[in-house]
Formats: sequence, C-alpha cells, structure tokens
Amino acid sequence: MAEEIVKQDKKETLKKISEKASTLLFELITDIPGSLYTPIQNPDDKARLLAQRAAWKSATVSTSLSIPAGITGILTAIPDIAAIWKIQAQLVADIAASYGKLALLSREAMVWCLFRHSAAQLLRDIAVRTGSRIIVQKLSATAIKAILAKIGASISSKLLGKTLLRAIPAIGALGNGAYAFYDTLEVGKTAAAYFRALADNDDRNG
Repeated sequence: MAEEIVKQDKKETLKKISEKASTLLFELITDIPGSLYTPIQNPDDKARLLAQRAAWKSATVSTSLSIPAGITGILTAIPDIAAIWKIQAQLVADIAASYGKLALLSREAMVWCLFRHSAAQLLRDIAVRTGSRIIVQKLSATAIKAILAKIGASISSKLLGKTLLRAIPAIGALGNGAYAFYDTLEVGKTAAAYFRALADNDDRNG
C-alpha cells in the first residue's frame, strides 16, 4: 500500500513538473527577446564568442542552484532552470542579430534552436531539411503547446534523475554546472548553423 502511495505521488509530481515546465517555455518563446547586436562581417566568430560567454553564465547559475531533498522538492527548481533557458534564448537572439536575421527569429525557430540537440525526435513537426538548409514551419499555438508539453515531460524525467546527484552536493552542483555549460554551447551551435544557412541562402539569391 505504501509503495502504491509513493508511486502515485511520484506520478503526480512528474505531471506538475511537466506542466510547469511547458507553461514557462511557452511564455519564454512567446516573448522573443531583442538584441543589442548588429550584423557583422564575421558572424561565425562572434557566435562562438557569444556561446562561450552564455555557457559560462549558465554554468554559474546552474552550479548555484540546489534542489531540496525529496521528489516534490524538484518543483522549486523549475523557475531556476527557466533562468538558464532565458540565458539561452538571449543567446539565440544575439546570434540571429549577428547574422542579420533577428527578424526571422520566430517562436518555432526559438524552440528548434533551444532543443534540437536534446529533443530532436520531439521536433520533427517543426523543421524540414532541404539540402543544407533547415526550414522551420509555422505552427498553431495548439501545436506548439503540444510539442512543449512533450519537452516538459522529458525535462521532468531528467530532473528526477538529477536528484540522485544532489545527494552529494558538491558533485551534484559541479555535474549540473558542467551540463549547463555543454547544453548552452549546443544551443549556440544550433543557432549559428541555422542562421548561417539563412544568410548564405540570401547571399546566393542576392
């Protein structure tokens, strides 16, 4: 009986985490950040520099986070993780601006850049490849929310696994910081590849 109660609590908690994560993500991509950067001649170098800076910032934020003991404690971590998503979203906007493509940064493109490296299977309805270029398709709010719900469910499962690391605070903090660094670099690589392809296509057609 006790095991059934624990399983039910775990299931309910994971559901709440998933819903909270998907809601925060929808709010994030609905409000696309602006950028102070302008188009430059060598945007590839700038994109790498921006990604490095954002990665260190994300790692610092992640290392300072702490997930309270217990499954329900994970709920308190979601707003803090959202801070890392905001850093990454700003990175995507700054890279887009460096390539002169900020006007083409749609919410679908933002989702693609943020999660292509970690949830590619969940994003099959967002983008299609044509040659070397990725075309991001326009989706309804309902379709976007459905994709974010799946991403939220994936995130909740990963967070549950990280509670084991938190049992050893120093190792857990360093591990999460290292992952945030890697994750942000991957976001930067995806964004650079996406907007570079757009810029190259314009140059060929120009």
